[in-house]
Amino acid sequence: MSHSAYVLFAATLMTGAALARCQRSTTAVSTTAAPVAVAAGDTSAARGAQLVLLGGCDDCHTPQLPNGEPDMSRRFSGVPAGSAAPPSIANVVATENLAFSGPWGTSFPRNITPDVQHGIGSWNVQDFIRTMRTGTDPQGHALLPPMPYKEFGKLPDADLTAIYNFIRTVAPSSNAVTGP
Repeated sequence: MSHSAYVLFAATLMTGAALARCQRSTTAVSTTAAPVAVAAGDTSAARGAQLVLLGGCDDCHTPQLPNGEPDMSRRFSGVPAGSAAPPSIANVVATENLAFSGPWGTSFPRNITPDVQHGIGSWNVQDFIRTMRTGTDPQGHALLPPMPYKEFGKLPDADLTAIYNFIRTVAPSSNAVTGP
């Protein structure tokens, strides 16, 4: 198979995965959250909840139940400890147990709960905003694909603060995510 055929195949897989994730997110929205009216520029956790929903954060950072719905009892806890990594296939993006493998290597969506040891509980709002803008966390670790930090980094400070404020309302998880 030629390089361009691999790229087309990978793009098709990514589009299919994105559409499947959008369908799961839409289902989760209709069963777990009621609309909340908040104004742009609002830094409240309620505004952050809207932005997290729109950004699809649960799709990568929240483990799934067997039916494909997000397991909200483990919300934002990242790749479950001890999970198998996806297969590494040249020029193909693969996913398993929330982890992704692609041309960049393998990435494991992190625990972004307010747990101080295993999550982002030791971060302040400036750490969060800087990480979303630069793609590098306070410890110097790079955020890897598919984390859309470049897109999140374009949000105004008020929206990033709202996301941070919402994440702080989620139950801390001691799930230790290892790897990049």
